[in-house]
This record gives sequence, structure tokens and C-alpha cells, in this order.
Amino acid sequence: MPRVPVTLQLVVLAVGLTAVYTMVGQAVPQKEVQPPEEIVIQKDLSPEEMAQIGKGIFGGKGICNTCHTIGKSGALRFPDLQGIGERAANRRPGLSAAAYLAESLYEPGAYIVEGFNPGMPAISEPPIGLSDQEILAVISYLETLGGEITVDMNTKFVYTGGGEGVDGGDGTQSASTAETAPTDGAGILASRGCAECHRLDAPGAIDGSPSLWDVGRRMNRAALVDAVTYHPPTASSPYPQDLTLAEIQAMVDYLSGLGGSV
Repeated sequence: MPRVPVTLQLVVLAVGLTAVYTMVGQAVPQKEVQPPEEIVIQKDLSPEEMAQIGKGIFGGKGICNTCHTIGKSGALRFPDLQGIGERAANRRPGLSAAAYLAESLYEPGAYIVEGFNPGMPAISEPPIGLSDQEILAVISYLETLGGEITVDMNTKFVYTGGGEGVDGGDGTQSASTAETAPTDGAGILASRGCAECHRLDAPGAIDGSPSLWDVGRRMNRAALVDAVTYHPPTASSPYPQDLTLAEIQAMVDYLSGLGGSV
């Protein structure tokens, strides 16, 4: 029998393998992937239509359920949102449920629920980048979780040109004081009344509260972040509930520089 050239053997092998892989590939079910369907949000949506769209954004473009759950308990990454429509109305003095939810979405670092760490991004900014209309829809959906819808597509908050309150809502005033509050660490500590309990320029405790004059030498940044974030609120010092991430960063920067020198 004549010997088949090695080159021809390799060609036959390659053709055979290609045929096999082609058959296997065709046997696997194919799924056509389409781009996300564009959501058209009109100005005259009913509350129910807004909530339905908001629910879709919550689980879709907003990727909210990546971190939040609805109806779960135990060790969670971020707060469970079951009943948030009712809790939101009493979460922040001076803010309605809608205004609190808007603050949580536009400025999530303004209030950190006790027992949880800061970390939620502002969903109006990249990479999520929800529009103001999409955020209104999400707020309407969240209000249905234990409460009633109080917003419509014309509602405006302080973040969307509504001044200090809710335009079209119940007129409650926003607790945001970003334009007048100090932004440097020392100024924030002073405005929060920290010096009433902690010495900053000398050793020695005040009524059991330790001096902070050398805290930058005793504690690393991670420990300082924890101390500031989870500091128990007092009558004169209501943080951490209304500290923003920027304020926490500024306070930690200042405290890190306190090395005990006079």
C-alpha cells in the first residue's frame, strides 16, 4: 500500500477537526444578544407607571440590587430596602420620605445607616449615570415599599434646581448645608463640637474622653476612619449620621497630622 505523505495526513486531520468543532458549535443553542431596550420616560406618567419603570431601573441600569436586598435579614452588604417607603419619612429630621430618598441617591455619603459602611456611589454620576427622570422613577418605586408615592415627573429636589426644598412635594426643607459648612478638617471638628469633649492641643482626658493631640501617631488611617464613622452621636455632636464622605476624609486628614507636638 502506498505511504500517505505526512503533509496530506496533517491536512486531513485539520479538516476533520474543523468539521467536528463546527458540528459541536452548531449543536449549542444560540442566543442573540440585543442592546438594552431604551426606556422612554414621559412627563405625564401615572404614579403606577413611574413605579413600574423605577422597578425596572432598580434591577437593571441602576444595578441597585447588586448591593441592596428587599426582604432579607442578617449580615448584609448594604441596608435591606423592605419598608423603606415608610422608614424614609422618619430617617432624617426635616426631610420628607422623597427628599431623604433623593439625598440617598444623589449624595449617599450624607447619611450612613448605623451598622453599615459608606461606599454607595452617587448614581447620577458615572459609571451608573442615571438621569434625573430615571431617579424620580426609582424614588417612586422605593416609596411603594411600605409607603405611598408622593412624587411625579415634575418634582424637583435641591439637586435638580428645586432650591432648598421639594418643589411640588410637601415643602420640607433640605438638611444640606454644603454651601455654608466648613470643608477643612479642623473647621469640621470645631463645628461638630469635638473640642468640647476632646483636647486637640494638649494631653489629658476631658470627662473620660481621650485627648486627640497625638492621635495621628497612635492610630492609622483605617482606624481613624472607623472612629470617625462610628463615633456615637451626642447632643452636641450628631455625627456620623450626617457626615459626608468628603467631611470624613477631611477630618481623617487633619487627625492624621496630630502627632503630639505643641
